[in-house]
Amino acid sequence: MKLRGTITEQTYRKELQASKTRLFNDVSMQRFLSVIRETFPTMKTAYILYWIPEQGEDIISFLVDTQTVIQIELDRYDNKVAPIIDVYLLENLTKGFSKTNQIKIAVALDLAKNDLKL
Repeated sequence: MKLRGTITEQTYRKELQASKTRLFNDVSMQRFLSVIRETFPTMKTAYILYWIPEQGEDIISFLVDTQTVIQIELDRYDNKVAPIIDVYLLENLTKGFSKTNQIKIAVALDLAKNDLKL
């Protein structure tokens, strides 16, 4: 998908940049970051795509670098409960997504590509 600089894209870009900052700098995200680093030791960048807060756990999907999406489910109250981890190739995941979800992923992918150039 070609990005055109629309307001929707700009909104997603700000949201995704904030999500990266939070993931790498916020103490509350430390468990998620640890799981990502254990699963992808060579990870350079990651963005939060989707966050589903449940009653006792959080389910978050992250774009890792430029090819992989990892979905992590962590118990909010018990650190001893093992996380549930699902890993998907980005190309297999985006088929059938709505236009807005495709735009969000395209913006995240663009940001990740820029991060990897640095």
